Amino acid sequence: MKAKRTYKDSLFRDIFNDKRRLQSMYMALTGNLVPLKDIKITTLRGTFFEDIKNDISFMAGNRHIILMEHQSTLSENMPLRMLWYIAKLYRQRVNPDAPYKKARIPLPAPHFYVLYNGTDDAPEAWTMQLSDAFEENANMLELKVRVFNINYGKNSELLQKCHDLKCYSIFVSQVRTELSAGKTLRQAITLAIRYCKEHDLLAAYFAQKEQKEVFDMVSFKWDWNRAMEVRAEEAAEEAAKKAAEEATEKAAEAKTTEFVLNLLHEHEPYERISRLASTSIENVQRIANKNNLAYQ
Repeated sequence: MKAKRTYKDSLFRDIFNDKRRLQSMYMALTGNLVPLKDIKITTLRGTFFEDIKNDISFMAGNRHIILMEHQSTLSENMPLRMLWYIAKLYRQRVNPDAPYKKARIPLPAPHFYVLYNGTDDAPEAWTMQLSDAFEENANMLELKVRVFNINYGKNSELLQKCHDLKCYSIFVSQVRTELSAGKTLRQAITLAIRYCKEHDLLAAYFAQKEQKEVFDMVSFKWDWNRAMEVRAEEAAEEAAKKAAEEATEKAAEAKTTEFVLNLLHEHEPYERISRLASTSIENVQRIANKNNLAYQ
């Protein structure tokens, strides 16, 4: 089994991997309008185990860099994850030698957001802080993440400001409604897509997507237990490969040793044994000494 695999996009990430939608999102979050030409998508695309990834990040002009995560299950470690994200984005932006220069390096100011649409009760908005994880009081490092509850009916202000986000929230709400009515996930997604098309909610987006593609994006979830299983499988495969290589090497070594011993018993010169056995004279001498067969 090959454990290395690329991250599959979620529906949220696929929908908002679009400059026009990000322009609207930026306006809703900050109250500022940024020209479409000044938006640059910088989303990190990694693999499960070998790199980090985030849902959405983009530059707004040269002043702001927006990092955004969409979660249905909240993690208290989001500030730490955002720290990793912004560090990687800054490293991509700044020449590795630049920090050693005397002049200050101008950096775009980061803004961190989490959009939550899980089923647990949550307030309309709140803030998470990196310092909450510190084991002792410290004020030398801080990172704040603004969290918004985007469940339909839970954060009407933000959803009213960003139509596409509202449409996405309604789609999720429709899927949950159909599931609670006893539909399968595939049936619920099909009905939710139909509802959105009929009510002009991301209709153009859903019109260009196959239902199977939407199903795959909605049904995909990060399964931590499965991730650990895959990592264990990968480690087992590596261990088995290494053991096989070592066994092959030992078998070859044993065969060489046996051949050298036979020639030593016949008192062949070390140089001739070395040549015939395709091994070094030092190894011939080692085998001879170890088996009390050394001679000049």
